[in-house]
Amino acid sequence: MDGRRLLLPCLAVLAAAALPASARADVADEIVVMRDGGLTHGERAGAGVSAERPLPLDGVEVVSAAGDRAAALDALRADPDVAWAEPNRPRNAAGEALGGLLWGLQNSGQPVWWRRGTPDADVDAPQAWAVSRGTGITVGIVDTGVDAGHPDLAGRIVPGYDFVDEDADAQDGHGHGTHVAGTVAAGEDGGGVIGVAPAALIMPLRVLDDRGGGNSADVAAAFAYAGDRGVRVVNASLGSAYPSQVERRAIREHPDTLYVVAAGNGGTDGVGDDIDDATREYPCAHEEPNLVCVGATDQNDARAAFSNFGAASVDLFAPGQDIVSGWVRGRTTLLGQYFPTGDGFEVMQGTSMASPHAAGAAALAAALQPAWDGTQLKAALMAGAEPRPGLAGVSAGGGRLNAAATALIAAGRAGEPIAPDAGTLGPAVPELGAAPVPEAAPPPAARAARPRISALRLSGRPRLCGGRRGCQSRSATLSFRLAAAAAVTVRLQRRACVRTRCRWRPARERTRRAPTGRTRWIVGQQLLGMPLRRGTWRVTLATTVNTARRTLRIR
Repeated sequence: MDGRRLLLPCLAVLAAAALPASARADVADEIVVMRDGGLTHGERAGAGVSAERPLPLDGVEVVSAAGDRAAALDALRADPDVAWAEPNRPRNAAGEALGGLLWGLQNSGQPVWWRRGTPDADVDAPQAWAVSRGTGITVGIVDTGVDAGHPDLAGRIVPGYDFVDEDADAQDGHGHGTHVAGTVAAGEDGGGVIGVAPAALIMPLRVLDDRGGGNSADVAAAFAYAGDRGVRVVNASLGSAYPSQVERRAIREHPDTLYVVAAGNGGTDGVGDDIDDATREYPCAHEEPNLVCVGATDQNDARAAFSNFGAASVDLFAPGQDIVSGWVRGRTTLLGQYFPTGDGFEVMQGTSMASPHAAGAAALAAALQPAWDGTQLKAALMAGAEPRPGLAGVSAGGGRLNAAATALIAAGRAGEPIAPDAGTLGPAVPELGAAPVPEAAPPPAARAARPRISALRLSGRPRLCGGRRGCQSRSATLSFRLAAAAAVTVRLQRRACVRTRCRWRPARERTRRAPTGRTRWIVGQQLLGMPLRRGTWRVTLATTVNTARRTLRIR
């Protein structure tokens, strides 16, 4: 890496993320609603809403209210067939342009924006690259898009999707997403910056517009899009104070994917908030085992003043102050406005910059452990974090990310000493000019994929007529995904109620062999030869690795 390439505009002091969102992010009349089989025409008419677009989650769609959205929400929530309905929540990028060097990867105490840090207050990236560089792993970047032609990302981008303009060209018109992508996986080309996982690939998923604004429905759609395609790690450096059931559903339905999200920056006062109390941040605050929430540290291993914190809400911290990375070429910012003078690099601060450090470290671990799910990747990040006195009581683990320790845990070498830092990243660091270090061979137990069930869904609304005149029977489809071919045990239970007390009564079981990938079974008068009748049923699928459960109602 040529250090001279990092000469950046000194007057860049505000990020465009602080600007108001554009029309695409203005979703004041939109509602996200969940109903098996989707809303009927009559239900839409009764609630005064019209269809906008479906989401890639079974039964979930976006509708718009013709009049008062609050009244439409009340009408939808009063419908017994509607599982839930919520406003389409705003989401925004969070970052402020400043200046600095790559101290987060290797910190020798070098001056960063006229401040000196503490040696080794970093994630030990060069030491991690001796174990893993993220080969074969794709990281989804749910953000403003990615500058596909940026030299540091050349050859590192796989096809994604633009949920803002609804096309396949997820080009970054802002800069935030390119900055995040560079921290995750900028290539080792000697021309600019280098990412935590320099051999990983990037899938751009544009959900924030050119002013950094978006909404929860598009974020959930991007989460599901990545999870459905087997993306192991997703970074989402965005959020707001509004909770979202649709985002949480997308995370929950894809347990094999680790979702790495930003803890958020404080309010207008620029001071981080305790998000364990009434001031929450989403999706950070969703309590899902395959979600990790990341706060930001400064060059001295202290919580950055702007970073949110919370002993229950924030999992760990990572470098997030004065972080240099890629930017949309030909643009820079001055007092919140764009100017066509940038050289393709920018310095920013925020938890948006901390989160991609952790996503990159997760990619290093995923390359070594192809069978690990999102929960296991999160556990490696947490176990590898270095405890720091200044972080005790402000996060669940009280630690700062260490990519080298995380990689060693994934390689089965937990506790192995980490070599001391050898200066700053630059021409004098031999690793940058050498041939890529091969991935360490994973332990034998990790080489074969395990038969984990994910994405269990029911499409359609089954109906049994029993010969009734004017009634037409209708079947549905039960589908799920297997990470490896295996025998799947299927158990049916029917709900029985006496007055106000209900319980699940045991029914029958069947075992069927299912292939790798998605399997679909028909639900009608029977499921795998097990007879069904009208009522509420619970279907449980189990392999030797895990179980998944779905409730269905037969009318």
